[in-house]
Amino acid sequence: MFQLEEDDFSVRAAHTVHAQPLLAAAYRIDSDRGSIVFTGDTEPVDSVVELARGADMLVCMCWDTDAAMEAEGLSGGMTGTPSAATLAAQAGVRTLVLTHIGPNLDRPSAREKGLRDAAAVFDGTIVFGEELQVLEVAGSS
Repeated sequence: MFQLEEDDFSVRAAHTVHAQPLLAAAYRIDSDRGSIVFTGDTEPVDSVVELARGADMLVCMCWDTDAAMEAEGLSGGMTGTPSAATLAAQAGVRTLVLTHIGPNLDRPSAREKGLRDAAAVFDGTIVFGEELQVLEVAGSS
């Protein structure tokens, strides 16, 4: 794991699994204002859970619902709505931001199903990330 420490913040990185053998990484930034983790493209892996443990916000790649991804033969290397919610729940984060949304999940009916699936697993705040959206990372301090 990579780690950089400065006076006001620290950055850590961990390997993830995407389209191997290409390397993929997740990053965590901690400061006195809060903590945020960015997964990049990945399937659900323990390294992301460990990196995100106790973070205020997890910004997670989420292509579609898991069921739709399986039906399309898209197994491995990506995360669906229930899988992203499971990562967030296992890590104990406060807010899950779903991003890198595929075209199917961008449809209102699929998005509603995705939110229901995620909320069944994760009881924190769930946000579908939008272009130019600004979110407050509320730290525990």
